[in-house]
Amino acid sequence: MKWKDEIELELARARDAERNGNQGRVRTSARRAAGIAIVELEKRFPEKQYGRDSMTQLRSFALDVAIPEHVRNAADRLQAKLTPEFESPSKHPIEDVGIIIRFIVERLS
Repeated sequence: MKWKDEIELELARARDAERNGNQGRVRTSARRAAGIAIVELEKRFPEKQYGRDSMTQLRSFALDVAIPEHVRNAADRLQAKLTPEFESPSKHPIEDVGIIIRFIVERLS
């Protein structure tokens, strides 16, 4: 399966979870989709190594000053832990991962 197909599969899972009110699954699928895209970026630019799992990748990606701020902010929201009130800093995980994916697809084009 090609990486873009894998991303689409995770995004479909995220949308299904959102329809079912499962925000935890939405975040997980969005994080996985971001990880797939980041791995593809690492393949094209081997000097960029963000980590082995999607959470580490998102954290490292969010700290990379070579990445535009709005993209780093999206990665930071996606990787952030829930607040003590069990709220996610990423209010719209599918939108946040879309920002990351669009940036990477553009970078790879």
